This record gives sequence, C-alpha cells and structure tokens, in this order.
Amino acid sequence: MTITKVGLIGAGLMGHGIGKNIVTKGYALKVMAHRNRAPVESLLALGATEGATPAEIAAGCDLVILCVTGSPQVESIIYGEHGLAFAERPGLIIADCSTAEPHATIRIAADLAKHGVHFLDTPLTRTPREAEAGK
Repeated sequence: MTITKVGLIGAGLMGHGIGKNIVTKGYALKVMAHRNRAPVESLLALGATEGATPAEIAAGCDLVILCVTGSPQVESIIYGEHGLAFAERPGLIIADCSTAEPHATIRIAADLAKHGVHFLDTPLTRTPREAEAGK
C-alpha cells in the first residue's frame, strides 16, 4: 500500500510538528483539532485540509495519526460518536502516538482488526522542537 493521504487528530505540541513535516513533504494532510485551533490554522495555511469528525478524517486517508494525551482520549476518538471504529475502511492504518495503556491498545487493535483496520502503537520520543524539525 502506498500512503499518499494522511490524517492527523491532535495537532498540539508534538502533533503540529508531525503535521507540518507531513504536509511540507508533499503528502495530502487532513487535520482535526483536538483542543487548540492555532496549530490547526497553521497547518491549514501550509495546505492541509480540515475534517470535522474522526470518521471524516478516516474516510479520505490511508493513514490516521493520533497524537492526543492518552488512552481515554484515544478510546473516545475510536469508539465515540462518528469515531474511527465506524469508518470501517479495510486497510486503513491508525498510528497511536499517545501515552497509551497497553491493555487498551491491545483491545483497540483487536477490535479494529475485525474490520481489516491496522492499529499501531507508535510512541514518541524527544520534544516538540524535534517534532518541528522532523526528527
């Protein structure tokens, strides 16, 4: 699978740098605000588009990156109203960069696998400065 369209949910301190590097490297980026609008506006100015719900983000993307606080927020994005679990896009890859609880990650991955969706635990290292620099 070639990834050309990327979704980002959670464009905060780390997510903004991730999103900036995705869009400036030529990938289509669709972003959804988690808390703060300023980083989203910055990404829109670079050429990203915006989606209103997790399911809308998933509908047009090959890969969705979650960069939110932790497992409770991830579960809300996955299972909540208009969540990623309802997108049911076989082949979709969801990369979770949050500080996740292992039991929640295992459960979510198993639930999504039933629909052909790949859920990856992708922990982050370093700081927002390195995220902005693409490191």
